[in-house]
Parts: sequence; C-alpha cells; structure tokens
Amino acid sequence: MTTVLGSGESNLETIISYLLIIGVIASVVLIGIGMVLYYGEYGNVQISQDKSVFIVGQNFFVFTVSVFQHSFASQDALVFITLGLIILILTPYIRAITSAVYFAGERHYKYVLITVFVLIVLTASLTLH
Repeated sequence: MTTVLGSGESNLETIISYLLIIGVIASVVLIGIGMVLYYGEYGNVQISQDKSVFIVGQNFFVFTVSVFQHSFASQDALVFITLGLIILILTPYIRAITSAVYFAGERHYKYVLITVFVLIVLTASLTLH
C-alpha cells in the first residue's frame, strides 16, 4: 500500500501515536490520583459546584494559566483532576502543532496549511469557549 506522503508518514504516525497515548495515560493517571485523594478527603466522589474548578468568564488558556499560578492550594485533589482534564483537552492541540512542524520540516506546504487551519479552529474553540 502506498502512502500519500511516502515513507515519512509512518514516522509522523508513530510520533502522533506516542503523543496521544502519553496524553491520555497522563490524563487518566492525574484524574485517578485526584479522585482517590478526593475520596480520601471527603468520603465520596461527588464534586461540588465550586466555581474555582469551572471555566467561568474566561477562556481555556487564561483558566490554564490561573491553574498553574494559583494551584488551588487548599484543594490538592481538584488540582490533579483539573490538570488531567487540561492535558486531555490539550492533547489534540499538541498533536496539531506536532503535525504542522513535521509537515513544515518535510516541506509539504499543502499539509502545513491544512494543519494550521485546524490549529486556528482549535485555538478559536478554546479561546471562545
């Protein structure tokens, strides 16, 4: 079977596979740790409607920066859960960036344009939530 981009495509597929696997596993581990800590602290896994864990009135990127700056110091369990969700949400974004860089290095400009368009759509969706 021939590929659109030749033999280099398998390298991109391998890189993206690892990125997606690492992103999902890291997310699951962080969320799992957070759930265990939350259960240990509160005796259940019912997350309250605490406004500090929701994206309210800001975009995803501002929320992510505030998570890293403030770290919800008194709510360690929620920090793990939130970081796991942030990683899960950013995994396709990082995949698109990786693809754009790879295609640019391979000088496949048509694919760079397509991937940059995908990045613009992803960025807009995360910014405008």
